Amino acid sequence: MRALFLLLLTASCLADTVTMKDGTFLKGRIERIASGVLEMRVPMLGEANLQHLQLAQVESFAVDDVVLVSSGGVVSRGPASAAGGRVASKGGAETSPLDASLELWRDPSLRPAETAGQRQWTMQADADVTGRNGVVMGSGFSAGFSAKGVTKANTVTAGVRLVRAESGSQTSADDLHVTASYETNPTDIVFWYVRSDTGYDNARLIDFFSVNAAGWGFRLHQDAKGKLDARLGLAHRYERYGSPTQADVAAPSADIGLLFSRELGWAAWDTSLNFVPSFQETGDFYVRHETSLNVLRNAGPLSLRVGVANDFRSKPLPTQVKTDTSYFLRTTYVWK
Repeated sequence: MRALFLLLLTASCLADTVTMKDGTFLKGRIERIASGVLEMRVPMLGEANLQHLQLAQVESFAVDDVVLVSSGGVVSRGPASAAGGRVASKGGAETSPLDASLELWRDPSLRPAETAGQRQWTMQADADVTGRNGVVMGSGFSAGFSAKGVTKANTVTAGVRLVRAESGSQTSADDLHVTASYETNPTDIVFWYVRSDTGYDNARLIDFFSVNAAGWGFRLHQDAKGKLDARLGLAHRYERYGSPTQADVAAPSADIGLLFSRELGWAAWDTSLNFVPSFQETGDFYVRHETSLNVLRNAGPLSLRVGVANDFRSKPLPTQVKTDTSYFLRTTYVWK
């Protein structure tokens, strides 16, 4: 029992720690520090989710294993810690300022200054069971894949999701979404973005749809646990219907969105909301919303997500309701 206690105590002591100026305390593994950002993996928040912490908001940190530290000059190698605005390494006699010039990395061949332009990719595959209430009630499944690539300057995201559900002999969902987006990383609070959402929705008799948008984004709030972004741009919406009595839609539109994410400790909360009103016909718009909680997370790549999604169209086909709602229980697998 004593040996087990000592082993657990040693493992606990080996974890890297970060204390934020707002009092938040994090324990995990610091991957690197570059361009004023501290990147850290926190097991209780999901090992696959890399936390990006603004160095200006970091009060202190400690790394117990060997890392490389530099502030643009001499490189020190050894355990490192920061307090009082200075960073010390056991591999060197000099200290470095805790500011945007600081670099910390692990692999000698991957110094941040030399790899700043390389895109770091994270992939996710998932499958879920769904229940639906809207166009037709029923249950089914969906499967998806997404990839996110991040550099110092921008973020690229692409994904595909296939949804299929039935109620007796009727199809309650049969749609495909292929999405792609590009956004610059905010230097202050403003950034710009481009996004596309293309596919089909057979339950709504839409043989093909496409929304392409671009505009400005605004980082309304960010701290160590989450962020809130708003988007405002211009879009073109196109829909081709399978019903011969329904005219195709091809309209310039606005693109208004909100993206919210928050770490709750026991779960991660994500919400997205897109509102696309047509400039061509007053009162013609659609709204897409999704809210989910990522729960049962651990140090591995698997996690469980529960959530709800809504698709609202102000002018659906005469035989269809305006709101289509789905509830899902989703298993996700994340890797790099």
